[in-house]
Parts: sequence; structure tokens; C-alpha cells
Amino acid sequence: MDEENEEPIDSIPVENEINPLTEIDMDIDMPSTSEDYSLTTLQSVIPVSVTEEDSGSDDEQTVVKRTKEEVQDLTNKYLTGELTFSEYAAQYGENVYEEAYEEDEPEKKQEQETSAEANDFEQNLAEIKESSSTKKRPKIRSRQRNNLPPVLKGLMGEANLRYVHGEHELAIKLCFEIIRQFPWASQPFETLASLYDEKGDTEKSLQISLLAAHLNPRASKHLWINLAERSEDRGDLKQAITCYGKAIRADSKDFELHMKQAILYERTDDKKSALKRYSKLLQCVGPQHGEKLVEIAKMLAHRYHEGNDLPKAKEALKTLFEKCPNLVTIELVNFMLEILISLKDFETSIETLVKFCNLQATFDKTENSKFRLLTCSEPENMVVDIFAKLVIIVIHSQAFHLFDHFLTKVKTMNPEEAGDFYFDVAEALIAEKRFKDAMELLTPLTQSTNFNLPAIWLRMAECLKALDRIEDSIKAYLIVVDKAPQLLGARLAVSELLISLGRRDKALEVLTQDEDSEVLNTALLYERCLLLQKMPDKKEQFLVVANLFLSRHFVHIAAKEDITALTTSKAERKKSMIKENKNFQKSFSQGEELKGEFSQTFNEPASEDEWQLFWSVCEVCLEIGNYSTLQRLAFSAQGSPKFSKYSNQIDLLCLSACYYNSDAYFGYNMVRAQVMKNMDCKRSWNLFNMMILRADDSRHNRFLMRLLIRNPHHRALTTLHANNCLVAGTYKYALSDYTAVYQKENSAMMAFLIGVTLCQMACQKFSAKKHSLVTQSVAYFWKYKELRGREGLQESHFNIARAFHQLGLLPSAIHHYKKALEAKSKFIDDNAEHLNLQREAAFNLHLIYLSSGTRDVARMYLEKYIVI
Repeated sequence: MDEENEEPIDSIPVENEINPLTEIDMDIDMPSTSEDYSLTTLQSVIPVSVTEEDSGSDDEQTVVKRTKEEVQDLTNKYLTGELTFSEYAAQYGENVYEEAYEEDEPEKKQEQETSAEANDFEQNLAEIKESSSTKKRPKIRSRQRNNLPPVLKGLMGEANLRYVHGEHELAIKLCFEIIRQFPWASQPFETLASLYDEKGDTEKSLQISLLAAHLNPRASKHLWINLAERSEDRGDLKQAITCYGKAIRADSKDFELHMKQAILYERTDDKKSALKRYSKLLQCVGPQHGEKLVEIAKMLAHRYHEGNDLPKAKEALKTLFEKCPNLVTIELVNFMLEILISLKDFETSIETLVKFCNLQATFDKTENSKFRLLTCSEPENMVVDIFAKLVIIVIHSQAFHLFDHFLTKVKTMNPEEAGDFYFDVAEALIAEKRFKDAMELLTPLTQSTNFNLPAIWLRMAECLKALDRIEDSIKAYLIVVDKAPQLLGARLAVSELLISLGRRDKALEVLTQDEDSEVLNTALLYERCLLLQKMPDKKEQFLVVANLFLSRHFVHIAAKEDITALTTSKAERKKSMIKENKNFQKSFSQGEELKGEFSQTFNEPASEDEWQLFWSVCEVCLEIGNYSTLQRLAFSAQGSPKFSKYSNQIDLLCLSACYYNSDAYFGYNMVRAQVMKNMDCKRSWNLFNMMILRADDSRHNRFLMRLLIRNPHHRALTTLHANNCLVAGTYKYALSDYTAVYQKENSAMMAFLIGVTLCQMACQKFSAKKHSLVTQSVAYFWKYKELRGREGLQESHFNIARAFHQLGLLPSAIHHYKKALEAKSKFIDDNAEHLNLQREAAFNLHLIYLSSGTRDVARMYLEKYIVI
């Protein structure tokens, strides 16, 4: 130890400089076993001999105390098994104290430069002293954390002495006390490891040996290797990996250490870390391990190539080529050229051929750094695979002034034997849009026996299509479809060509898949749907195919209970039903069962496109009157994850489908949810009223009454409740509600309803003041007529006539019926099918005249206004 770095005795915070041994009671009761010792236990048994009073300045003491407590906490967790050694080493950190010293070095240099520039000698001297103190302080802290203070060295010596004399329990106790006071020292851990090893507790010995080695900055490579082997024998591979990592830091050029750590990474299925270790090994190991380097480089290149990490695969082979050029084989060159061609690194490709394959070539670079091949001459005995790569490089380098020579040489080869060569060169030509040249190589392959394959015909069809030979291209594509139906790209391409020529039936045949035996491709199914959508005569087939396509993500509906769950307002029940249906996405149960297993594709249509298709399907259902299919599709769409952002539109679609299909039961559930969400929306209340008009039950009565209690001044609710009272015959309640609404809203409808209610009351058998009720009813009908205006004269006269007809005032009824027949309106004439009431007025007049015996007049009205 250097004297200048040796720490003075009085710098250690010791209480009155008394040897700690004098404070230890040797007769203290010991725990039952030495394994029970931990830092926490010993803190309560052995007194503290290092106090805060003599620990220097407050700031420095706080830092030391905090760091000490953190280290003690980590050590406690490790000894009690809460942390593995790998976790402990990661949290403890590497070279913490050396880094603290290095961080102070820039400050020292900066202060020295400042002092050199100062003019005052005393100021310089003060700054130099300050710099010196700054320099020594981290060294003191570093030594304090790694080397025992003199006082604790005596305690350590006493522990070793007790160990030699066989007093193991007291030796363990003393070691833990040293650890508690100075947790950065390795010596007590080394003694503890030897003690536990002698006691036969090899696992505990290994655990503490790891701590000792970690805390010892001078731990040798062999020590870490020994610990790694012991960890591996115990099956703790991660711990062994950590130990080998420490050994590698001690000797980074040891080939075997890198290999062992990489193998352990593979045994733990950490492929990424294994590849990193092999890559590091490839960089740091010299050419003397040539055979091993070749093996590792090939393995790395193949794995990176399989993972599509081509730059790293290139780097692995490049390192091998640079370190061991004499071990490079043709297979390695061929693999390297394949990688370089994929990376479009043609310059390095040519350089590799020149260096390892005796190629003679000249090239240069243009102003924009683009590679340009000028001349190229291959040796006579060049391997076919390497020659193929050379031709491909020439093509991709666009050195077509050299291509004729190579093309001539290629054509001399037998396509039955060199078919792969032909095909690779043809693909390179297609990539460079040299379709005619590619055809010269593909044609012999299509006529051969060994290479008359679908892939060849597919490239032939692409070339013919590019050359605008559409009919020949269609024939080639159809051959591909016939030979390999699973090639979806060919089906889509030929269907597109057939549609462009107007041959839609043939295109539909090409796109059709076997739903029972073939895995259905969504892209083909989608294109088939789009094609059928454009064919008006195939609407039913369009519905079937579209249902099958949408069934991929729609909810499977097997019974009415499923629809009930989907229409419920409770989100939990709806989510539960959708979750249960995830395993039933292959078919619909209503009507014909649709089956199909779908393949996963990367070109599925976007959710917006599928929504448009779904909307088109609903329109077709409406057009052909297939309302049951419309309702089933609408409710199935509610559980679709793809249509989640269209939930409001789907709810309205379900409501409309129920209305068209006259399904008031589920329709009421949907419309009730709508009005609850939109209490102030008049359209929602109109839909509600339309749906309850078709209802066969009275569920809506209770719903309206409960809602009216919470919203007593809501006009729509009050009106609907009054309607229910009117239908139920409780006219006084109806009249009260109608009058309340009429006072707030002076509308023709309210006046009409009040008049109807009073008329019904007047028609009761035992009602009092019938004359007054009739007078009031007529008055409200007159008000109704006034509010309806000129456009509503026909309607108002007809309704007033009906009221007089019901009251038995036939002359007044005849008068208003005739007024309704005479009323004219352009708006009514334009919408006569829905608004013209002449036939109804004429029929009621005919009934009055018929009852009075004037059959001729009755017949006249029938013949004039009612013609069938």
C-alpha cells in the first residue's frame, strides 16, 4: 500500500479510539444456528463502535451514512434470499467508487488551469491546496469503502484467530459486526465463506463467496470462473452468466469465457443476449482461433439472416473475411453475395468477387455516389452459383452494356439442369423492368419438364401483363390458378384482368373458394363481395357471400336470448354475451348455416371499407324486402370489434330493422334506450311512438309513468301518457294532460286531441252535461281547423266530419265531408298517394246516404271517387 494514500488513524470515526473487542461481551447468548445471522440481527446484539460525532463534517457524514445504509440494505436482502446475485450486482452497480473518483478529475484539471492564469501567488496557493484536498477526498472515500480501517482490521484479525481456534460461532459474529460497520469490505465475507464451507453448507458458502468476490476489486479471473462453475453445477445459469461476465472483464481476450457465457445464454433461451456475446467474441478474438471464428461467423450470419437483420449478418461475415481470408470458402462467398445483393451493396459485392473469385473488373462512382460497373471479366472455372450472383449484380448495377455477353452465356446452359439459374436472372430482369429479356429466359422454363412450375408461370404472366398482352397474360394466370389454387395473388390479378375485359362471370368463378374444404382468404372473399355488388342479378348470392365475409368478427346469434342480451341497457351483460360468442365466429345459426375457416392476411380491408360493404348489404336487404336477414345482421354487428366506432349508427339500424320486421318486442328495447339517451330529441320520441303503435303489450305504459314522475314537465312524456289514458278510457286524466300541454304549446294537434277527448266523453252513456261537452268539443275542433291553415283544410274538414258523424249529427257531417271533397291543395296533389283523403270522405258519405235509403247517391259517390 502506498504511504501517500494510507489513511491516518484519526480519520476513522472511532469512539475514544478504544478497540471494539473491549466492548464485546464474550458471554453473550448465541443464536441456535449460525445460519440465523443477518445484519439486522447483529445490530441489536453488538454495540456500534463507529459514532457520528467523530465522522467529520455533517454533509460528508450524511452522504456516507446514506450510502452505508443502502449497501447494508442490499446485502441484507441478498443474504435473506430476497435478491439473487445477478439482481444484487445490477443494483449495487459496477465501479461506483472509481467512477466517483474519475468524475472529480475534470474539476481538478479545471481548477489547476484557473490557478495557472491567476496573478496573485497567495490566491494560487490557496486554490492549489483546495485542489489537493479535492483530489484526496475521493481517494479517502474509495479506500474507506474497499479497505478496512486499522481499528476494524484488528477486529478482523481477531475473527480469523477465533476461526483458527475453532470458535466458529464467535468468528461468524465478529465478521457480521465488521460487515455491519463497514459493508464495502470483502475480507469478512471471505472468512465467512470459508467458515460455512468447513461447516458443510456449500450453498451458503457460495452465496457469500459471490459477495466477497464482488466487493474485491482485485478478484481474479480464476476466482470468478470457479464461482461460475459452482453456480452452473447448482443449476443457477443466470448466476453463472453473471460470474462469467465478471471473469470476462478481468480478461476480455479469453476465447473460452466468451463461448461459455454465450452457451449459457442459449441454455436460458436468451437468444438476443447470446447473439450479442457471439458478436462481441467475433470482434475481440484474434485469427489464431480461425476454425472457431468460421463456425461462429457462419452461425451468426445464418441467425441474423433468418431474423431479417441483414446488416448484422453482413458485419459477421465481413469480420471473418478480414480476420481469416485464407479460411473463406466458396459457400461463404456465395452467402455473403446473397446478403449484399439483398442490401443492394453492389460495390462490396464486386470487391468480394475480385478478392476471392479472381474476377477482373473496373468501376467508379458518379457524382451522387452511385456505383457504376465499367468492365467485368469472369474466370473460366467460376462456379455456377457465383456466376449467377455475378449476372444478377450486373443487372442490378444497370451495366446493360455488359449484359449481352452474360445473357449469351446463360442461354448456352441446359434449362433442365440450370433452371434455378434461369429463374434468378429472370427475376432480376423483372425487377429492373427488362420484361422482354426476362421472357427469353422464362419461355424455355415453361417448356421444360423439371421447371414447369406455378412460380415460373406467375412471372411469365406478370411479364405478359407488363407488355400489354392481356389475353396471353390471362391464360398464364389461369395456368397458375389451376396448378396452385392457394396462390391468392394470381387469383386477384387474373380477376382484375377479366373484369377489365367485361368477363365478370369468369372472374367470379376464379374468386370462388371451397367453403367446406379450403381455408378462406378474406382478401379473395372481399373482392368477390365487391364483384357481386356490381351485378344486379346476383343480389341473393351477394347477401350470402357478404354474410360469410362479415361473420369473421360478428356476434353469433343462436336464439332470442342472445338478442335480448344485446338489446339490454346493462353493459356488463352485453359484454359477457359478446365474450361468450368469441368462440362462435364461424357461422350464423338463423337460416342456412354458413361455415368457413379464415386465414390471417396482411391485406385485409380497412374497417371503413368493411362498414361501407355492410351498409350496402343492409340496403340490398331493404330493397328485396328481406327484413329478417337485415335484423339479424344489424344485431350481429353490435358485437363487432371492427365496428365499435359506429355503435350509434348500428343502434339506429337495429331499431329500423325491428320496425321493418314488425318486431316490436326487441324494437321497444332499442327505442327505449334511445329516448333515455336523447330526452330532448323529437325524432327519438317520434320513433318511440311509431314502435309502441306496433307493440302487443303495455310495457311502455309503466315506463312512461316512471319517467314522467322524474320529469313531470316534459311535453312528449305528458302527451304520450295522455294518449295511453285516452286509449284506456280514463278521459279526465287524458284531458288534464292534453290541456297542460296545450297551455304551453298552442298547437293544432293538441287542440284536435282535446276535441277528440271531449267528443269521447260526450258519447259516454252516463256522462253529464253532454250539450256542454259537445259545444266545447266543436269549439276545439274549430280551433284545430284555424291552426291547421289553408294547406290542412281537407284534413280538418274530414276530421270534423268524422266527429259529427260519431255524435250522430249527420247533416253537419255531410257538409264537412263535401268540404273535404272540394278542398284543393298543390301539396296534396303532389303527394296524393299518401295525403289525399277524398276516397275516405266519399266512402263515409256513401255510408250515411246508404243508411238513409238513398242508394243512388251512395252509388254515385262510390263510382266517382272510389275506383278499383
